[in-house]
Amino acid sequence: MAQQRETGEPFIFRKATPARIRAFRRTARERGYSVQKGGRFWHFSGDHDKGLALSALIGFYRVAWGTPIRTIALGDSGNDLLMLQLVDRPVLMPKPDGTFAQEITSQMPDILRAKQPGSTGWGLALLQALRGNGRSGPKRLPSRKRSIG
Repeated sequence: MAQQRETGEPFIFRKATPARIRAFRRTARERGYSVQKGGRFWHFSGDHDKGLALSALIGFYRVAWGTPIRTIALGDSGNDLLMLQLVDRPVLMPKPDGTFAQEITSQMPDILRAKQPGSTGWGLALLQALRGNGRSGPKRLPSRKRSIG
């Protein structure tokens, strides 16, 4: 299955020091690749990310339907940041231990935060976002942190 991927390859660093991880990331970047930390895995990919893919998808639907669309995205890791920054209603999912990705909270301190991790939290947060209990536009941030789900 992993060999059929066209967007990236997940992997795990085993017993690698932070210095070796930085060196690997630097070497990959120098050769035109991206290495990003996800929720459970690292991801090795070409010059693309979730934000770029989502931007293309949003553009496609806007052209195909000829109308503005409203967008929602849920993510839990630093590799979701660009995707979350693009949508009307971004939702940050907690890690299994209840913490939130610092890479996202530092860039988007007022992002909506789901109350539960995993599929249960994802489902509840998505339903609430669909009902309209979230950000109303891509540039308008809520005045304080809110939890949903």
